[in-house]
Amino acid sequence: MSSSPQKSKNKRPVEANPTSGEEQVQANKRNPGREEAPAPLPMPAGRPAFFIDPKCLRTKIERDRLAPKLATPEIPTLKGFKPPTYFHTRELLHVREAGTTAALTAAKSLLGISSSVGGTPLKRCSGFWIDWNEESKTGIVLTTAHLVRTKNSPVNIWLGGEEYASHANVTVHLLDGTNAEGQLLYYQPHYDLAFVKVRVDQPVKLPSFHEEVKHAQEVFRLGRDNKLDLRITYGRAEYQNSTMYQRYHNMYFDCAGDAKDDKEYDNGGPVIDLDGKVVGMSNNSKRGTFIPLSILLKYKYIPRPHIGMSFKAIKLFEPAHLDKIWRMYNIDDGLVVPKASKGSHAEKFGIQRGDIIECINGKCISTTIELEICWRAYARAPDNLNDLNVEIHVSVGVFHTLKKHRTTGELAANVSDLGEVIMD
Repeated sequence: MSSSPQKSKNKRPVEANPTSGEEQVQANKRNPGREEAPAPLPMPAGRPAFFIDPKCLRTKIERDRLAPKLATPEIPTLKGFKPPTYFHTRELLHVREAGTTAALTAAKSLLGISSSVGGTPLKRCSGFWIDWNEESKTGIVLTTAHLVRTKNSPVNIWLGGEEYASHANVTVHLLDGTNAEGQLLYYQPHYDLAFVKVRVDQPVKLPSFHEEVKHAQEVFRLGRDNKLDLRITYGRAEYQNSTMYQRYHNMYFDCAGDAKDDKEYDNGGPVIDLDGKVVGMSNNSKRGTFIPLSILLKYKYIPRPHIGMSFKAIKLFEPAHLDKIWRMYNIDDGLVVPKASKGSHAEKFGIQRGDIIECINGKCISTTIELEICWRAYARAPDNLNDLNVEIHVSVGVFHTLKKHRTTGELAANVSDLGEVIMD
């Protein structure tokens, strides 16, 4: 028996390649444009060999990459809306029908609005129609002064430091998807309001308004995002004493159950009641504040007296705190003065920290909202900005807590539409 292995009868002998490796290299150099045919891909036994053309493979990869861009346009009627508005949750079951109707009614007057400086985007907010002139085809949009704010107060809003771009370009994003150039008519930094004039060819839908909003009243905050999609947040209106980060004309939006209450596109959008009527405007969704309607609807000039004091409403203190004030001073209403600015008219009057303002011009004042409404009545709007910075006098009734006695007298106040600054 031979020791050399026998060749298999089922295998064909491999023929020698007549071209050596060196010769093949030289041939490629002589024909650089000629591509060598790809080697067959290994296939399972029993199947014929085949190869994939690299050009076809590259074409398929490119087609797959572009597939999402070439997809059929999104059909709103067939796709669920995200994020949901919580109307289908148990917590909102009792307001689902009324809230849906209210939100859709008010949404017809809700717009997107953005600003830019030198071509660089600045802010994106919401806004809503408050006036319309059919003859000139122009309307007024109310939004927040955040629209043109370029710098926030570094620490305490009462110390000032905000900066605004009054020359900013404003664009109003209409509900049909088109844009219109807006004209910034006026902004009021203290109340955080801005009014924009815009011309549109079609009539606009004005909202309904209601000036009264009660503590714990159910309300909705509306906004439009960058796609103009409607955003709805449910909550309750709340009176609170402000911190150093807020002016004291604000009310608060308590959206319990919605932990992600940081929707900046809501800024400038309306706060509505269950009848779809506007009761305020959201001005800082992160801090949950909104401006009640009684402050809003005036877009020529909005002056207010600067008297150099901050305030907290006694009625909003904790019950035990209220009881202590009543026991010590027999007082259960009025505004406490946490701070009186150094050198201000208030300090010259003799008002100190902890004193209580009981009345202004003979009228008892219980909340800072009532105080702002009172200021609006006494500080008449001038015909032009040159008439601002005048001085007025108001009668104040003060209880001095350290001396435990009352005084009534005339307090001078400077009228201005700038943000009031209160210094230690």
